[in-house]
Amino acid sequence: MFFIANFFYGTAFVLRIGINFLQISIIISAVLSFILPYYNPVRSFFDSVSNLICRPIRRVIPLTFGPIDFTPYLALLLLIFIDKFLIASLFDLSVIMR
Repeated sequence: MFFIANFFYGTAFVLRIGINFLQISIIISAVLSFILPYYNPVRSFFDSVSNLICRPIRRVIPLTFGPIDFTPYLALLLLIFIDKFLIASLFDLSVIMR
């Protein structure tokens, strides 16, 4: 049983690292959009990473009001919800199974 518990713990840990990376990428992309031009390689990297989660949200709910795009805020809220609900549940499940 401890093998399955460790599997859940490891899975939750890796998912948390991925979600933290996506959150940081979205924040950096939003800040760089005010500073750097679009063709900058650093900005294009963070834009492409943040668009992995922002593009599907933009298709469903267009949250652009003038020049300001509120999709990154909604994406951050969604990632925080996934982290606090699903990943925390995986951590708790792994503790219970030990």
